[in-house]
Amino acid sequence: MDLASFTEALRRLSADDIRICAAGLEAQEASVSVADEVLRWQAELTISRLLHSRGTRAETQRANAAAHRTARLVVDVARRRGMELPNSDVTRVARAAAGIARGLSLQALPGRFRDLILAHWDRAVDAGAHREISAA
Repeated sequence: MDLASFTEALRRLSADDIRICAAGLEAQEASVSVADEVLRWQAELTISRLLHSRGTRAETQRANAAAHRTARLVVDVARRRGMELPNSDVTRVARAAAGIARGLSLQALPGRFRDLILAHWDRAVDAGAHREISAA
């Protein structure tokens, strides 16, 4: 999965998809094991370290811009689908999508960490039983 495919999938979200994904993210956060949480943090820290230590200023700006655009995309899609804003479900999905976009924008991100950040999204989507918006 690349960033373009991920954002294209986000463009197709319905209001129900956003609500279901938010519920899946919330359930995942409430029931995640300590080991899974540590792995997720490790992936997020790896992204930050790559940007800070090896990334050029342009790469860092690209990653942060991708995260911002993706979060904005989720909000715009929600607005177009008639969701009233601010909305905690939209915020939850936008934040998760932004983190994934930030990682996907890095070419140097090791595959296992890319898989971890995508797995976080997939588990949330699976919790909502909507395979159509899966990151796989």
